Amino acid sequence: MKHESAEITPLNLTQSGSNVSSTSNGDYGTWNDEEQGRKRRDSHDSLSNHKGTIGMLGSVSIAVNSLTGPAMLNLPSVFQRSGLIPTTFTIAFLCILSTLCSLHMANTISKVPGNAHFHHEIEYSEAFRYFWGKRAFVITHISFFCCITCLNVASIVDTAQVVDQILSRFRGGAVAFEWKQGGWEIIRWAAHNCSGERMKNGKCIPFEADTNNSTWMLTTGYLLSALIFLPMSLKNLKENTLFQIIGFLVLIAISIQFVISFFVHGIDFSNVTLWGTDWADMFGVVLFNFAVVIAVPAWLYERKPEVSVESAINNSSLIGFVLYMFVGGLGALTMPDVADNMLQSMMSGVFGKFTEISSMVFAFFIIGLGIPLFSVLTRLNLTGSGLCNDFTANILAVYFPWGTAWLLYTGGKTTALLGWGGIFFSSIIVFIAPLALALRVVKQSDIQGSVAVYGKYFQEHSQQASVLIALLFASVISIVLAVFGELN
Repeated sequence: MKHESAEITPLNLTQSGSNVSSTSNGDYGTWNDEEQGRKRRDSHDSLSNHKGTIGMLGSVSIAVNSLTGPAMLNLPSVFQRSGLIPTTFTIAFLCILSTLCSLHMANTISKVPGNAHFHHEIEYSEAFRYFWGKRAFVITHISFFCCITCLNVASIVDTAQVVDQILSRFRGGAVAFEWKQGGWEIIRWAAHNCSGERMKNGKCIPFEADTNNSTWMLTTGYLLSALIFLPMSLKNLKENTLFQIIGFLVLIAISIQFVISFFVHGIDFSNVTLWGTDWADMFGVVLFNFAVVIAVPAWLYERKPEVSVESAINNSSLIGFVLYMFVGGLGALTMPDVADNMLQSMMSGVFGKFTEISSMVFAFFIIGLGIPLFSVLTRLNLTGSGLCNDFTANILAVYFPWGTAWLLYTGGKTTALLGWGGIFFSSIIVFIAPLALALRVVKQSDIQGSVAVYGKYFQEHSQQASVLIALLFASVISIVLAVFGELN
């Protein structure tokens, strides 16, 4: 396959048959000053012979692992609060919507001149710079950073809590440094201190009794998690692909074991009502699950040319939906009064030693390995556009989340982060922005793109525009419902 060598700059849009017009935010090409333009030309020249190395298994692994992040652990509790029918409908609806958003984002990136086969590194915000100008570039950069940082922080806290659960099984229990009454104190917590009833109901959570009266807490589980996963976060996407494949295979194996354990333990339909009683954070938490589009731009550049974009995205979304329904739904039917973090309940010991160990492995290979992936995607979006160098990007993408996540260890702060973070940042990055950009390009450009978003349907630009307007409307309605739910 021949590699394009055309220089990619916003000015080339009008030279490639596109009639995209400039906006009040600044004409195309004015955003890059002379020095920035020189750096980008040198970058694209060096990347013209780039060859992707990520195959179909790696592609699906990255996408599914993006879907099965920290919010997945909250689904059983959402099923119990919000009911079987509303939660199932919300998951299915947002799964379809997220898939279409991801396909549209990929198709839009393919419309950048000379990038029909994704041989140039066009990160998320960079696509907005080409087609929408400086203001959209800045807004999406800020939103993208906040979106993935929320995901990353939630993953760090969930992983640290599970590691503390593991440490509590050893002699001496888990240790934490707690800020209380104007000074730091060393406290310990052991799982055997929990009563049988608390373990049965999944309420045996590390340091829960202490967090009610403390402001900050730094645990050994948090420090150990940083020691393991922070160095991985400094690697690139290619180097992380092997870890993502391992995580994906472990995810499938352990999910099957979880489902078997649920049936063995006993399904109780009284644990979940059909319609639920509290829908406050349902849309926010579910929105947070479908963040696969954040990985699409970086993956497009690193994938092998023979990997089908449509197949990889569609198959990943289907796998994610099945996992949500089986693990989230059956988990809610099995565990009465399940903890916000599903693994807290499953590690209590009431499901047997094997499931307890599987939960520990799940935390490390699934939630834990999501941390370096989120960090890599954030760094690529920062450096791919020339916004900052690797050193600064690592401070923002790696060290900042690890330096602040421990402040959210206590109480239900992670759940609140998922709810509001899902509404304000994920809704923009995952749903609104990709659809709005696709609609703009469809209306103002004749370029078809190389990704068949709807297969053989909706080939005409007018049809695509109508569908995009409908999808945008559906996205806005979902976000409005989520906002009202959080405010109630």
